[in-house]
Amino acid sequence: MIVERREVEFETEALLTVLAGSPRAGGAFGLARGMPQAVIFEPTTQSVRFVFPGGGHAHSVSLDSARLGALLVGFCLRMRMPLPRKAEKSIRVESGMVVLAFRIASRPNLANLLPEEHRASPDPATQRAWGAAG
Repeated sequence: MIVERREVEFETEALLTVLAGSPRAGGAFGLARGMPQAVIFEPTTQSVRFVFPGGGHAHSVSLDSARLGALLVGFCLRMRMPLPRKAEKSIRVESGMVVLAFRIASRPNLANLLPEEHRASPDPATQRAWGAAG
């Protein structure tokens, strides 16, 4: 089995950019318009709490990992960030960031492998960089 992994990290500033660029999507998840005054990462509950200023007091809205994932994937697609379609997707909340993770597993099939003579050999600089040339 060959496994490819990719992770996209969203720290506080990036999450604020997502909210600024996605007011309708944020509203669909119950987020207030405008920028939150605080973003609180909650790894134990795998959620992020956004604290918005209010008239006399602040109010907060928590998004669980499923809602965060939908919001972040939608934003990445609108940014035209290439994301793997056929991948296991997961999201985790860590201290100070949300991580959108992708995992693609494939089984090598020798019947589909091109003969070696059809593939160009790496140039000498690449071989040296990988320690393959002397």
